[in-house]
Amino acid sequence: MGKLYVQMTPPPDLNRNTEWFTYPGVWTTYILILFFSWLIVLSVSNCTPGMAWTVVNICHFLGIYNALTWWEQMDSGNQLTRNRKFLTVVPVVLYLIASHTTDYQHPMLFFNTLAVLILVVAKFPNMHKVRIFGINGEQ
Repeated sequence: MGKLYVQMTPPPDLNRNTEWFTYPGVWTTYILILFFSWLIVLSVSNCTPGMAWTVVNICHFLGIYNALTWWEQMDSGNQLTRNRKFLTVVPVVLYLIASHTTDYQHPMLFFNTLAVLILVVAKFPNMHKVRIFGINGEQ
């Protein structure tokens, strides 16, 4: 029987804050967490499915970080890795789901578009360690 798990050797400068994302099955778990978050929002708030996807999309966007963001720490700062590509595609797919399920109606489409634009532009390689308006800048 073949090997069931991916074998990897940790890099010498392994970042404990982001190392968990290199384990096998994390992408699937990440997607499942987003789906179950949608189910929780849908059942607790008693809103429409589109509104629940919008809430998940906006909450997925939020985060408070000091110094380097989690994105900047991912894969030791190497650009265009498999993990970074996956984490760039996820918000775009969330945006498409949220926009489609809200029937592209004005207020929700605006919020979803704004969130995905900010999130994806911030992940561009030339935005690495760039602080807009001094957010997360040197204190």
